[in-house]
Amino acid sequence: MTRMVMGTRRRWLAWLGVLCVATLGACGGGGSSSSGQASIRMINASPGYAALDLLVDDTRENASLAYGTVGEYKAVDAGSVVTTVTQAGGSTAVTTSGRTLAKDTSYTVVAYGPAGSLKTALLEDNLSAADSGKGKLVVFNTAVDSGSLDVYLTGSDDALDDASATVSAVTGGSVASYSTVTSGTYRLRVTGAGDKNDLRLDVPAVTLGSTQVATLIVTPGSGGVLVHALLLTQGGAAAVHHNTLARARVVASVAANARVSAAWGTRALMTSGASPAIGSYATVTAATVAPQVSVDGVALAVPELALAAGSDSTLLVWGDAAAPQVVLINDDNRLPSTSGYAKLRLFNAVAGLGDALTLTVDFSAIGGDVVPGMAAAYTGVNAATSLRLEVTSPLQVAPLYALSDATLASRGVYTLFVLGESSRITSALRKER
Repeated sequence: MTRMVMGTRRRWLAWLGVLCVATLGACGGGGSSSSGQASIRMINASPGYAALDLLVDDTRENASLAYGTVGEYKAVDAGSVVTTVTQAGGSTAVTTSGRTLAKDTSYTVVAYGPAGSLKTALLEDNLSAADSGKGKLVVFNTAVDSGSLDVYLTGSDDALDDASATVSAVTGGSVASYSTVTSGTYRLRVTGAGDKNDLRLDVPAVTLGSTQVATLIVTPGSGGVLVHALLLTQGGAAAVHHNTLARARVVASVAANARVSAAWGTRALMTSGASPAIGSYATVTAATVAPQVSVDGVALAVPELALAAGSDSTLLVWGDAAAPQVVLINDDNRLPSTSGYAKLRLFNAVAGLGDALTLTVDFSAIGGDVVPGMAAAYTGVNAATSLRLEVTSPLQVAPLYALSDATLASRGVYTLFVLGESSRITSALRKER
């Protein structure tokens, strides 16, 4: 009996559906249904992952996308879906998001952010084509650590002094509304917002074709300041534009106040700086070269050292004046990901001191023991005021350095330098970002 009732009910609902379609309004008018299909793909805009996969409702739609690679559009059911990103071939989600997809609409999932903090954004690929002879440019700043940025499209030899930004003050994690520009080939430069001298990226030539719609995805460099870029054509491929620059500085800590000069290629980093000294960062060509270093006018034989594109590094010149040493130290100046925390490390460059040093914050050790000529990895600490910082040696009772009212700002990056020589130690707490 139950089967007969259920079968009768299904037949009645089916006839009602036919009647609704035929009358176009008798059952709620001509409103659109959520049924149908959408198209979706992903671009890997994260330098922190070698390759990523996109799953939609547990179905792998794009696979093994390297940095800068965009997948093919795949048809999926419109409506509410769950998108999951995994490392290539993996089953463990790196990030998962609920989405609502409209039928007959194409989307691009942008996977961005560093390893361990991957995020995704959903771009709707629905901008109309630009007019003939024009192009449309959208800017998506995924380089959250780099802060607010300005984007310039200029002639190849144009100085920025007289140029106006094509897109201004794009904050980290945000997408700027599209700008219309004349199609053609441009020199692309990205600077810190409002500061034309703060160059973050310089690409000799990017091309926007007639009627093209493109998204410039700004991606982070490993140092936290310089950036890379991807130019993604709506409905098409992506072009990768790697930075060719790095940031480098010199820290001089040679005994007897020896004077240090250093250059990376043709770029001088320090000229006759009296030790101990902490130089400022300068942009240099990212390459493997033998830097030119001299101490008290005597050139040193320095082997080739490598600066990665987009990185920050410190060239440390330290030790005894009769036999100074040169070490290249990586600087991770990315901002802490969590508000309320700061990053802090100890940098030990004391000439003539053979012992490892320890840094404590409010009497808790951070970063482990740091031998001379090295820097500890950055450690996350609670941001606060009136903190007590101490640097101690196992061979001395009294601290080598003590500061009882230190302030570490939320999301700040700090290095505590211990320099000089064992008989005359100098320390400095430097806010890097």
